[in-house]
Amino acid sequence: MMKAVTRNQAASSGSMTRSCTGPGVWRRTVGLVMAILMLVAISVANIQPALAADRSTQAEEVRVVGRLPLKLSPAERDEFQRRTLDLAKVTRDQDAVTSYSCNADIEQAGTYVFDEIWPSEQALKDHLATDHFKAWWDWVEPHLNGDLVIKVAPTKDFHTFS
Repeated sequence: MMKAVTRNQAASSGSMTRSCTGPGVWRRTVGLVMAILMLVAISVANIQPALAADRSTQAEEVRVVGRLPLKLSPAERDEFQRRTLDLAKVTRDQDAVTSYSCNADIEQAGTYVFDEIWPSEQALKDHLATDHFKAWWDWVEPHLNGDLVIKVAPTKDFHTFS
């Protein structure tokens, strides 16, 4: 806050620069330094979220759980198992998959449950575009017997037991 100085006060002190010396200047200097430090701190804080955002653009691991109801004769069931074992082997050998399994549902005869973990959604999309997956699907699709239910979500969204 600036004080008004009358001409008589200035004359008695011998100068108009009285307001530029003493404790007032010290407080303003400290205030200015604190303001600069706050600006620096805010700038550094603003850099941190930007770095975090760069990390968040990294691929996120996804989990796929699919229920595949099929109507198969005993011979077709054997063929499905052979084709699915071949698909699993080629997928594990050639595709960027973390975990890949197919299991028979013990409560729903003819229903198979796929449980897969992929390093990213793009890796899953790449797998679905492969010749080995397309050939497997071309054989399987005509045998569908109900709704194909597939859930895809980041693995961090699945519940874990501790």
